Amino acid sequence: MKKIVEYSIITGRPVEVFESINRSLGQYKRNNSRYKIGITGRHPQSRFDEHLRNDSNWARMVVLYETTSLRYANNLEKMLIDHHWSYIHNQKPGGGSFLCEEGKNFLYVLLGN
Repeated sequence: MKKIVEYSIITGRPVEVFESINRSLGQYKRNNSRYKIGITGRHPQSRFDEHLRNDSNWARMVVLYETTSLRYANNLEKMLIDHHWSYIHNQKPGGGSFLCEEGKNFLYVLLGN
């Protein structure tokens, strides 16, 4: 069975959406032993499939944020990774991704047990 991306998207400037997304991450943290924060300029399902090829233990991907701003996506990812660094499965700090210059960029969380 193919694992499908879930969407719970908000938009806005990073300082406006940080608290809401941070609360969502807190809920996911309570119910999952592993999680990873990421951003992509590609279609979320394509990015999730790539993650699954590298580590099939991810159970879900939830897209939490959408923006056309590269700066907003990178800044929000960095803020959230910095805030959750001691708990997340990320191997490097966020904020330096190459994203879609024209079109949508997404911030997501990978969840696993």
